[in-house]
Amino acid sequence: MDSISNRVDPSEHTLQVRVLGVINTEKVHPDIFAFAIPNAGRRSLRLGARMKAEGLRAGVADVCIMLLQGRSAWLELKTLKGSQSLAQKGFEARCRRLGHPYALARSLDEAVAALRRMGVLR
Repeated sequence: MDSISNRVDPSEHTLQVRVLGVINTEKVHPDIFAFAIPNAGRRSLRLGARMKAEGLRAGVADVCIMLLQGRSAWLELKTLKGSQSLAQKGFEARCRRLGHPYALARSLDEAVAALRRMGVLR
């Protein structure tokens, strides 16, 4: 892992791009599939209402990873100073109650370690 990536506090966007790049190049099995959940970002009230009607839910983790055997894992990414909202803490608790692997990572190294524990990376 590139230690330079952990010397500065990257934005959540930068961290997410790096994490997805690692997943796409180092995943254990070719069928493991990761995708972003576009909950963040500024949008008009109209677009926000439309997305909510389509199923957008506050608090859902940034990345969903489809694992083998019908399982899924969730990864929330934060900057070093970022904190989870109440909705994000609620989503984490729901994942834990349902037995879905969930991790909060504040650096590329933390994300890689969590992804290894989840069986996503070698």
